Amino acid sequence: MIPEIGISLRGRIILIILDIVFILFIFSLLKKRKISETLALLWLAVSVGMVMIISHHGLLMQFTHWLGAQYPASALTMIGLLFITSLLLYFTIKVSQLSNKVMSLVQQIAIQNREMEERVEELEKTIKASANRE
Repeated sequence: MIPEIGISLRGRIILIILDIVFILFIFSLLKKRKISETLALLWLAVSVGMVMIISHHGLLMQFTHWLGAQYPASALTMIGLLFITSLLLYFTIKVSQLSNKVMSLVQQIAIQNREMEERVEELEKTIKASANRE
């Protein structure tokens, strides 16, 4: 059985205030177009979920029990680590996709540059040949 050790009222208030500041920061980033709407929604959903879990002692204890953690703080830490790991995986996938796109674009540009160089060489030969005829 999990001991009934929760987060103190002061700890909850601090966490909720930090979460509200974080939500405002997300809105600020969204307003400045420094974060996409999709990621902003993800961060906002996580932040609102955290406020709900932290503010309700019963929900926090139920959540801790469901995760099999001994203390609420360790349950929150476990969820945080899981979330960070998920984000790292998501961004790894995105970086890989962008790397593949960049490589493809670089190859296309190289092919186009080579074709342009060949056309310039042909035009120079044509100009020299027509200058020699005159």
